[in-house]
Amino acid sequence: MDVRYENTYRLSNSYNHEQIVDLYYEKRQNWRTSNLGSILFQNNSRGAIKYAQERQNRTFVVLIWKYWKWLVNRHVNSFSSKRLSEPLTDCSVKNCKFTGNDGELLTADAVVIHIQRGLFPNETKRNSKQRWIFLSDESPVHSFSMAKNIPELARLADVFNWSMTYRSDSDVPVPYGRTIPLQKPILSGITADSLSTLVPYWDNKRTDILVTILISNCGVSRRMDYLKRLEEYLTVDVYGKCSLNHKNSCPGHFRADCKLMSEYLFYLVFENSQCDEYLTEKSFYHAYSKGAIPVIMGPSIDVCEKLLPPDSFLHVDSYENAQKLAYDMIKISQDETLLLKYHRWRNDFAIANEHGYFGSKSYHLCRICEALNFNDDKEKVYDENSLRQFLDPSLLCRD
Repeated sequence: MDVRYENTYRLSNSYNHEQIVDLYYEKRQNWRTSNLGSILFQNNSRGAIKYAQERQNRTFVVLIWKYWKWLVNRHVNSFSSKRLSEPLTDCSVKNCKFTGNDGELLTADAVVIHIQRGLFPNETKRNSKQRWIFLSDESPVHSFSMAKNIPELARLADVFNWSMTYRSDSDVPVPYGRTIPLQKPILSGITADSLSTLVPYWDNKRTDILVTILISNCGVSRRMDYLKRLEEYLTVDVYGKCSLNHKNSCPGHFRADCKLMSEYLFYLVFENSQCDEYLTEKSFYHAYSKGAIPVIMGPSIDVCEKLLPPDSFLHVDSYENAQKLAYDMIKISQDETLLLKYHRWRNDFAIANEHGYFGSKSYHLCRICEALNFNDDKEKVYDENSLRQFLDPSLLCRD
């Protein structure tokens, strides 16, 4: 952590909220983003204003190619027929019409193509102003995980105009969650008692078992091996299909909340791959929203510090081995002042869940519409090298 930031942030009662927020954004000042990305990640809307003003009376037609019915279940209905909603509710712009009619492939203003199944339109002749957007919510390791045959990126060169991924540098960023500075701090003076009121489910936390994980993909040896080593030094309550004794304790994955997650001080954010900026609902929902400290195995420490609230997580890369991590978690749990240090951020920041899991709202369609309104109108094409910057595991992921 930046020493200036750390010293400022840890002042007990006299720290400056504006300075804390400015220093947080300072970490992101060199990020290359689209105009929409600048709004979402850098608190900068200057580049988007003139385009939004020019386009406010225009209606954009957006085709979700081939997989509209599949995607609408999550991004509109949140996996429930009882949650039918207008996709642009709570969106900053509403001048978009979404369709699943593939007959509009050549006339739509934007065509969104979900790449996980590895299928793509054959048509290559189109208006140069039309935006073809590749959508991937998965890490590069699993971008084509549902495809019968993984396509060569060279074959996809010069097909797409925009990217739509969890990454901050996407043309249409759709992160699983975001860290958002508050307009003003919640508490004017901080004590242990007052700070604890900001921690969700604080009164429900257990002291007998400190840590949990919800995991149903047992085939990732790296995280399963580390979990096994960690369990040699402290008890971990494992839920999901990989559990030995809690397989049926939580409802369906992604579809419904697992209230048991709120009982623990720590949550193991062990991602299925260690790729740049790939942080999923594990951090934003199961950890932060449940009042737990995330213990991360995923992107590097440096990336996590730029994406997540300050002084809010543990990272396996900070520890020589699982034993030292386990002992540190035990130490933190036994010292309330030290424990609450990892929740101090809650006075100055909030966490947004934006991916449509566990009943939360998806902002995917909103972000498409915002990008069409806010991003610049330069013609852009992703060549093979540009695609690799988003989809090549050898460039973006660690073993």
